[in-house]
Amino acid sequence: MKQIFYATNNPGKKFEVGRQLLSAGIEIITPSDLGIDIDVDENGTTLEENAILKVKGYRELVKDKIILADDTGLEIDSLNGEPGIHVRRWKDGKTRMCDQECIDYCIEKMNGIPKENRGAQFRTVLALSFPDNEIELFDGILRGYILEEPSILRVEGFPFESLFMTDSNTLLGDDRQIPVEERNGRLNHRERAIDKVIKRLEKDIFWVKDKDYQ
Repeated sequence: MKQIFYATNNPGKKFEVGRQLLSAGIEIITPSDLGIDIDVDENGTTLEENAILKVKGYRELVKDKIILADDTGLEIDSLNGEPGIHVRRWKDGKTRMCDQECIDYCIEKMNGIPKENRGAQFRTVLALSFPDNEIELFDGILRGYILEEPSILRVEGFPFESLFMTDSNTLLGDDRQIPVEERNGRLNHRERAIDKVIKRLEKDIFWVKDKDYQ
């Protein structure tokens, strides 16, 4: 089976991306699988910049592997696109917030805003790097709106999924529990970006010839 190095130790991302890639015959390995423990400084000003920074942060450590990295932002229309890339440091720009703190702060910020003005979108940017090649970018967007109260459902590492109702009237966190092939074509933001990555890999001549980059 082919392998890709996925630059994250987020358990939710690992499960979601790993499940989708596995259906395409691709196995992911993560920093923890290889005993790598580094903290990449995500000091970019855009999702694109942060995804690229993650790839570059691991290139010297996994030179022989295809690397995949991502960054995701929540952009709320009535808050002028907040929190954007600053999901975990939304409150003061410095302190890292836990899942529950993110949920509570979002509810506080949107208190009193009517449903028709609670539109929002999740956007994911994926950076893909073959050994010795330039970094390629892929994105995925999912529109919806922010609920006034969160669902009791919690997915570790994805605080806003309990607050985000998609335009298809499905709670984002609920969809996560359903395999992609059983959702009647519904994909979330990250899955839409991953789908583009899979199609890109299928076109690569070395990938087709079963060069595993291991």
